[in-house]
Amino acid sequence: AEEEVGAAEQMMGINGDSDSPRRSQRESDPAAARLLGLQSSQVVMYVPGQGVRPYPFSRVFDGKCEQDKVYDLCARPAVLSCLNGFNACVLAYGQTGSGKTHSCFGPQGTLEGATGVAGQSGIVVRALSEALEAAQMLEESSKLSPTPVTTKLAAQYVEIYNDQVTDLLTGEVCDVRRAGGALAGAVECPVESLDGAMRLLRAGQVRKRFAATAMNDRSSRAHTVFILQVRQTRGDSLVNATLHLVDLAGSERLKKSKAEGKRKTEAVGINKSLMVLGKVIAALVEGKSHVPYLETKLTTLLKGALGGASRTTALICCRQDDAQADETLQALRFGERCSLVTNAVQSVAASSASEALAAIDSTLKATLASMESLRNRGKSHLSAFKQLQDRAEQLTQRRRAIADFARQ
Repeated sequence: AEEEVGAAEQMMGINGDSDSPRRSQRESDPAAARLLGLQSSQVVMYVPGQGVRPYPFSRVFDGKCEQDKVYDLCARPAVLSCLNGFNACVLAYGQTGSGKTHSCFGPQGTLEGATGVAGQSGIVVRALSEALEAAQMLEESSKLSPTPVTTKLAAQYVEIYNDQVTDLLTGEVCDVRRAGGALAGAVECPVESLDGAMRLLRAGQVRKRFAATAMNDRSSRAHTVFILQVRQTRGDSLVNATLHLVDLAGSERLKKSKAEGKRKTEAVGINKSLMVLGKVIAALVEGKSHVPYLETKLTTLLKGALGGASRTTALICCRQDDAQADETLQALRFGERCSLVTNAVQSVAASSASEALAAIDSTLKATLASMESLRNRGKSHLSAFKQLQDRAEQLTQRRRAIADFARQ
């Protein structure tokens, strides 16, 4: 299989209008963490107990950086990798109010009435636009080739709130399969035009959970994951690749966000899932035999992107005022750990459609036989039977998708 080198990347975005860090009363405290400066490929912090400490990144963006530049350097390589048959992921991480949703979807109101890419459009809109344009160009340029290429795009759009998954396109509760991390019960909508893609994004936007806290007037209270499936025929071969675009809910300290009641419960849930994400990254860096993907729905869904065959870029978003220096330091450390994870990005090309269908039929037959055996022994109440049932449903859906695609 083909491999792509340099799959583990991290980018850094600093939210703020000034080139220099904002000072506060913390400046007089020599023991407090603080941001000292930004350079093109590193962030310099004062770290208590360590002194001046640089944190290297593939690229650092300041608060004045335009959205198109963030996309070009951070997300475009992931989109192009996906169109070339490799799985890819862009993951936005940081405290609440640090600019994650701004980077992924643009500022509030950007999607309303939009029919294409605008100056403030975020990563998701730009990725959809480029994927559609590139797919069309690829088909046109390969028409006279011995192996013409046909590309079909489809999208799923979910949020994870207190470890419950909701389909943002329907509002219905769905789930993540523990085996493989695929979504179960979430609709998959064809993406045939940018106008149609914008309608999907607007439909999802109205169902997202936002709330005001002391740290952010419009804080995302759930993790948002936009999944773009890229299915190609290259002659008689099939290629399936997946692009995950992830806007994580922001970590927050309760004493700063002043969250109470329902907002406090939400904050605890967000921080817990981010803590498990940190544990997963740490286990991957340390090469542990057990990685706790299954502890949350978020890490189960992102299993392939975090430690599998995927080109994954972490976009670390931070605020530059001294009052948020502790949170900035925590985010920088997360980004540093991400850069130590090595993924082997393998091409996900399949054999011919007939061979792929034959392999699925064989596996499906064995799965149904195992289910029948358990049913005959009165064991259909066991969790093993439910797992087999989910597996059979997943295989049936995959077979239908391949058969439909092969007929086009």
